[in-house]
Order: sequence, then C-alpha cells, then structure tokens
Amino acid sequence: MKQDKAEKIIQKAEKKAAKAAKQVELAGKKAEAAKQRQMAQAEKRAAKAADAATKKAAAKTKKAEAIAKKAQAAAKRAEEKKLKALAKVAEKAVKTGEAVDGGEAAPEKKKGKKKLLLLLIPVLAAVIGGAVWFFFLRGGGEEAETQEPIPIPMEYLLNETPITALPVTGEEVLVYQEEIPPEPPAEELEDAGEKKDGETEEDGENSEEAEDAAETEEAPGFTRILYRYEGLQNPVSLISAYAALMTTEDAGFSVVDETLLRIDPPAEYGERGSVQLARNAPTAEDGTGGGVQSLLLSWEGTGCSVTLDMPEGRVRDPKPEAPAPSAPSRGLSDLEAIHPSKLGLPGETMESYRLIPQEGSVRIAGSVCMRVNVYSKNGQHAGSYFLSSDGKLYQLDEAANAVVELSWE
Repeated sequence: MKQDKAEKIIQKAEKKAAKAAKQVELAGKKAEAAKQRQMAQAEKRAAKAADAATKKAAAKTKKAEAIAKKAQAAAKRAEEKKLKALAKVAEKAVKTGEAVDGGEAAPEKKKGKKKLLLLLIPVLAAVIGGAVWFFFLRGGGEEAETQEPIPIPMEYLLNETPITALPVTGEEVLVYQEEIPPEPPAEELEDAGEKKDGETEEDGENSEEAEDAAETEEAPGFTRILYRYEGLQNPVSLISAYAALMTTEDAGFSVVDETLLRIDPPAEYGERGSVQLARNAPTAEDGTGGGVQSLLLSWEGTGCSVTLDMPEGRVRDPKPEAPAPSAPSRGLSDLEAIHPSKLGLPGETMESYRLIPQEGSVRIAGSVCMRVNVYSKNGQHAGSYFLSSDGKLYQLDEAANAVVELSWE
C-alpha cells in the first residue's frame, strides 16, 4: 500500500513537472513572439523615419536646384542687358565722334573731344555695369521676375504630405510655381534702417550685430506655395469638381471660412471667385505632421491658382444653433391625469397605480428624460415610462430593450 501511494505521489510530481515545463516553454514562446513584434515595430518606425528624412532631403534638393536655376537665368539676362547697354553707349560714342570729325572745328577742339569721348566710354561702361548688377542684386524688375513654367504636377507636397493636385492635362496649359514668404511684422518694417534718437555709433553697431543674429534664426510663419494655371478651357468646372473630390471622406478636406470654421460648399460657382479647403493633419508616431493643411482655390477667366498653406488654429464645426422653443413641459401631474389606456394599462383612472420617479436622467433623441416606474396597488411592476424635457412621453419595451414614443392625446 505504501509503495502504491509512493508511486502515485511520484506520478503526480512528474505530471506537475511536465506541466511546469510546458508552461515554461509556452512562456518562452510568448516572450520570443513579443520580442519579434517589438523588433518589427522598431524596424517599421525606423523605416518610416528614414523615408520621411529622404523625402525631406529630396524636397530641399529640388528647391535648391530650382533656386540655382532661377539665379542662373537671372544672371544670364543681366549679362545680356549689360552687353546691350555697352553696345549702345559705344555706338553713340562712335556717332558723336564722327560728327565732330565731319565739322569745321579747329584741330585742337577735335582732338580734345576725341580724348574726352575715349575717357567717357570706359567710365560709362563701368557705371552702367554697376547699375545692372545692383539692379540684379536688388531683385530686378519685370525681366528678373520672369518665370519658367513647370511640368504639370500630379501631387502637391505640403509639409512632407502628398496631396492630389488639380487634374489638369494638355500641352496648352502652363503651370507656374512660386513661394510666398510670410510678411514681417509691421513693427519690424518701421524700425528697419532707422536709428533711434540719442543712439550712438556703438549702439548702432550692437543693434546691427543683434539684427545679424536675428537673421540667422528661422523666420516665423509658413512659406506658402502658389501654383498658377493658365490656358484652361473651363476653370469653373475644374475647380468645382476638384473641391467635390477633396471634400470626400477619403480626402478629409472641408470648405471653411477665413477662421477655419466649416461652412456649406457654394451652391453655385460663378465666373470668378475663391473657395478655401482645409483639414486637420494627423500627428505621426515620430511627432511629425499635425497642424492644419489649407488649399485656397481661386479662378477667373481662363486661369486659376492653388495656394498651399498651413495656418494656425484648428478646423472646427460651428456652434449648434439654439434649439427652437419646445412644447410646454409635462410632469408627473400630467402623467397621473392621463387615461391608463394611453400607457397600455388596464383601468379607467391612474388612481389605482403608484408613480415613482427614479433618480438621475437619461438622454433619448437628444433630450434629457426622467424615468418613472408605475406599480399597481398590490406592488406589481406595471411599466416604465420616460418624461422628456421637450414634453414627449416614451414607454420602455423591456423585451426589445427599446423605447416607444406615446401620444398624450
């Protein structure tokens, strides 16, 4: 007997050991699976961050190339203008010299005029050349502002986020892109270049150093991006269809006013006008993104424009309108005076029932309601009803776990 008991104890211990080993094995598998999931998530985050960095670097490279190309074109135009100016001055000098030679003036005067012309030519060339380069450095006029069209974009890039562009095709359509830097505050414009009363030269030097340090800091605000389209056949229909596409649930944009308040889309698009679309951008796991993405659509004649911006604030719904005056509220006294048949109860009067209101409230169809339990005189539960703040009466259908509206009349 003792031997059998010992064997049973041993078998039981072996089973426990086997069960424990199984649990250890299972725990090891779970730990390994958790480790693999963590590694996969880490790799995914790293890949996403690398992808974002690559896109950002590509965008900066593209922007730098465009600026360099624009600068080269401007320099070329300035050089051509400089050569033309020099040629005109030289031609004028030659003509003036011929007129002097052909006259009857004294030889001394002719030689003096020729020497004067020879001296004036390089001086005028230097002055004109300096003026041309000063004109170029200051930004130039119409020639310096001449833009080259870009390929029709299929997507816009706003803060590293791709956005579907206007669906435009055709060789006759020209697209131009430019950046609109944020305007400096009015106070900075008034103070720029002016020395305050009583300011010494040393103070001026210190202020210049402070201005240089301020220039190295990143300018506040967001640099908007403008896409201008020319040569369109029907920009009104194009803008209308694009606005409808971007305000779908998948795109997530809404028609907003200047305060980013959601408004109804235009009932009709005229021959000229503008409409603003905006959405709240989600924030990524690495902290990038967020803010508001805005598209300002403007159109007139055969052209239109799309301005990409990130204004401050949030896209939001308007405040709900004040509810219309509700029907006169009804209380327990009205429920006590109602005919029992209106509540689905037998009898001729409610005097044979007890009405007991419950603490708290519930909301039905947007209205706050008070629950009232009705009992017969022998204590049997006869039904549950709800009195709403807007004067409506509901009955609880316990079988369907739903409420049914009843009529007072």
